[in-house]
Amino acid sequence: MKKSDKKKSDKKNKLYLSDKQPLSTVGKLMLFLSYIVLFAWALIILLPLADMVVSAFNGRQEQYIMLNDNFQFSLKHFDYLFNETLYLSWVKNTLFIAIMTAVITLIIVSFTGFAYSRYRFKGRKASLMAIMLIQTIPTFAGITAYFTMHSVISSIAPFFTRQMMLILIYAGGGIASNTFILKGYIDSISTELDDAARIDGCSSMQVYRLIIMPIAKPMLAIIALWSFIGPFMDYLLPRVLLTNPESYTLAAGLFTLINDFRTMNQPAFAAGGLLTAIPIVALFIVLQKQLVSGLSQGSVKG
Repeated sequence: MKKSDKKKSDKKNKLYLSDKQPLSTVGKLMLFLSYIVLFAWALIILLPLADMVVSAFNGRQEQYIMLNDNFQFSLKHFDYLFNETLYLSWVKNTLFIAIMTAVITLIIVSFTGFAYSRYRFKGRKASLMAIMLIQTIPTFAGITAYFTMHSVISSIAPFFTRQMMLILIYAGGGIASNTFILKGYIDSISTELDDAARIDGCSSMQVYRLIIMPIAKPMLAIIALWSFIGPFMDYLLPRVLLTNPESYTLAAGLFTLINDFRTMNQPAFAAGGLLTAIPIVALFIVLQKQLVSGLSQGSVKG
């Protein structure tokens, strides 16, 4: 047999590396339609973002965003944002609320998730059901209760501000949902690791600190990211609870640039929205390392 004939025979008998069969005509058509839908969805998301970026740096934009204006690079909208508004105060307030919310949520959730996963105690199932039911109640539905709680606490402790009340609301809501999520994640960690650590003389706290938490770093990173992003994205509660513009968060503060004709400046709003994304993206980049490295840590004894 000639070498050329042998190569042709090998090609015919060659097995696919994948278990999947070649796409049929209908399969190719559906794949093409899927790409069309994904491309259209990407355009729907990216076009407003691109318009926001262009408008933030376009010096020809004045009070309103005009899509047909010629582009002229300028930083005047950022200058207006920093010098004519309370933007820096809004940033400081939002970072304070977001960091405190993330820290409080992480500390409490790490303990409650571990306790619900590894211990059996009276009222465990009932409290888990209560946690699930709490999530069905909208946060805004308790606005009257929040005002009452703030009035009672501030009468006892005058230093208790509305921002602190907002932190408790965000952390309280996050603790309930994230406890259930973290419990499910820790349930997937073998209890044999706990038993081996206890044989070596570790206490329950050492098992929690040296075994469970390092392995649970990926989920803790996600919880931290969710808790941090929440105050940046929420407009309703800060707008209702915070009455002083100097105490506004970014969402509530930037909204004043588009909802009031006296302070209307849509390009400055676009510039503020662009800057708001920076700390969230930075935190995501930092925590992304934990999502990868946390999976291989904690279960290896040194």
